[in-house]
Amino acid sequence: MEKGLEISFQLKNDREGQETVLALGNITGNDLKGELELDWRIFHVTLGENKFFKVLYTGKKVGKLHPGVEKKIREHFDELSKLELKELLKQYKEKQASGDFKKVDIKELKEEYDLWQDKFWLYF
Repeated sequence: MEKGLEISFQLKNDREGQETVLALGNITGNDLKGELELDWRIFHVTLGENKFFKVLYTGKKVGKLHPGVEKKIREHFDELSKLELKELLKQYKEKQASGDFKKVDIKELKEEYDLWQDKFWLYF
């Protein structure tokens, strides 16, 4: 992904894990969307036998040319991830009730290993 920021992480694949992912991704996106003109997507990725979550943030100001913006998004996401689950979900419900809250749902995505991008192949 050239223009954007990808945050990948692994949680239990249960209802609680999905609620956590939705809260982290959507609160971060909504808190920063006005200031940074953000758009985002949330994925549940299957790669071989591994499963993980991926949140992609994109926008005009997100990318390699704006490292400060990427840092701001990561820091906000990290701050939220340090909250107790009950507090995070409470904050999520309150923000959803505020009205101007964009909710992005989790989409399933299946990826395959791309050996040509593996650094091992760069040595040949």
